[in-house]
Order: sequence, then C-alpha cells, then structure tokens
Amino acid sequence: MADYKALSAKECAERILEIEHPLVLMHVRPDGDTVGSAAALMYIFHKLGKAPLWACSDPIPERLEFLLKTYREAYRYEYDSSTVVTVDIPTKEQIGEIYDFCPRAALMIDHHEVGAPFADNFIIGGASSAGEVVMLVVEELVKMGKIELDLGLAYPLYAAISSDTGCFRYSNATPETLRRGATLIETGIDSADINHRLFNSKTPRQIRAEGFIAERINTEFEDKVAYATVTRRERENLGVLMEHLETAIDVVRSVAFVEISFVIKETDKGEYKASLRSTEHDVAAICARFGGGGHVKAAGCTVPARSIDEAARRVLREIGKAYYTNT
Repeated sequence: MADYKALSAKECAERILEIEHPLVLMHVRPDGDTVGSAAALMYIFHKLGKAPLWACSDPIPERLEFLLKTYREAYRYEYDSSTVVTVDIPTKEQIGEIYDFCPRAALMIDHHEVGAPFADNFIIGGASSAGEVVMLVVEELVKMGKIELDLGLAYPLYAAISSDTGCFRYSNATPETLRRGATLIETGIDSADINHRLFNSKTPRQIRAEGFIAERINTEFEDKVAYATVTRRERENLGVLMEHLETAIDVVRSVAFVEISFVIKETDKGEYKASLRSTEHDVAAICARFGGGGHVKAAGCTVPARSIDEAARRVLREIGKAYYTNT
C-alpha cells in the first residue's frame, strides 16, 4: 500500500504553488460542492498565472454549469501533460472512468470521514464541505500574499459550502462554517442569487422528477424511515436523466418526523444507486455494509440486487437491524 502524506493547510498551499499544468478532477455524479470547489481551485490557479483545466467522468448538471462557464474542460490528450488535483473525492473509485486515462493524482483535497487516500492529501474529515477545506488553503495563500479573497474566488467557495450544508441549514454547518460564510458574503457576492441558483432554480424536467418521487414515497418502521425508488424505465418514460433526480433525496427527507430517508435509482448500466440521509443515525455505517460510505448523516452506496425492489428491501433490512429491531 502506498504511503501518502497527510498535509497541513500550509503544505497544501505550497504544493498548489508548485503545480504548473493543473488538471482538477471532480467526482462522479457531480454535486455543488465538488463543482464549486473545483471552480475555486481553477480560479486560484488562474490568478497564479497558470492555465487550469477540469475533467469529470459524468456530465455537469445544467443547474451547476454557471460555476464552470469561464473554464475549459480538458481534452483527453491533455491529461498526460497535466498534474492532477482531486477535490471532494474520498476514494479513487469515485473518480470514475477517467481514472484509467489520467496520471496518478498528485494532490487530493477532501472532507469525508471515511475514505482511502490515493495521493498526498489535505483532508479535514467531518468538515462541512470540500469548499470549506479549500477555504483553509485559501487562507494560507492569502497569508503568503499570493492571492486575495476577492469576489471572483468567494463566489464558487460560497456555492460549494452552501450546497453541502443545504444553504447552511444542516447540522454540519458549524459556527466556524457560518463565520466563513459571512467572510465570503463580505466580499460583495450576491449570496441570494447563488442560493437561488442552487436550491430554487429548477428545470421543468427536474420539477417533474421531484413530483414523481413525491408520489412514490413509502414509509416503514412506524413512519421513521421514508424512501422512494425509480427504475431506468420509469426515468425514460418520464423523460428525465439521472442528473434531474439529484434533488430527489431532498423531497423524501422533507417528510415530517422521519429519521432516515433514502432514494434508490437504477442507472443506465442497471446498477442500483442508493442515497441515504438521517437526522440522528449513522447512515454511513449502513452504506459501508454495501461497500459505500460518506458522512455520518449523508452517505451513498451501490446495492447489489436483482431488482430495485430487492435493493430497497436490502437497505430496509440493514436499517432495521441497526436501529429498529425493537420497533
């Protein structure tokens, strides 16, 4: 097993200064945190006089494209001449199919409690977001006099942090997270516009997908667990893509008094991807039983099963054994 070095914020900043041809990678099924954090890193590299590129195995959701509009996606032939930096990626598997074509990562920046480092890394497990971890690096670069925390940098950082904290509503938003959010707002960014783009601006297909999920919600364990499923055929009949179901878990978790919520989606490859959330239980432990992981209250996994109903039953069985055996 490779021996990777755990870096301090200052050491991570120094590594960033050394990189000449950066390629920033985001995780599969990109969300606002990985995209916003990547955009912040791209801005940093640009300010340092570099020509940064980005890559992702999956398409960037329409609602997040505004964060990357000024930066160029890498062509595959450019991978080998670049130095790879990953953000919000806890394991190499989460890089996706481009992992086979990219050079080994030189630096990883992350905030997941559970993962398998695959490069020298700056990881603050349990931080609200990768965006907040990147902001720690930004603070070091500012101290060195290399960059300024200006409006252009604050914009994607705020988007990243707000995205993973549910607009600063989730329990992972600590007092320090809120103070950093205030610091970013003080630069002059339009935080209301960012939050609107992230949480309230939805395409007709996304709204249609959320309506479908709302009609499919089931509850178990005396209504303490809520879940919904959507098959590939149902997606096709509805005319939506996987990206339009990104907010499906938010619909399910909104059911009153629910302690654990999950959504299972069948991918185009016939896999069953589960997203779990909880207000008080460790859902990362549930996902770990299927080889997945994430955060204590927000995690995901791929459930091996012959049908989506079987996948749901398997997740329910593990939840029941862990938390509701006496219910």
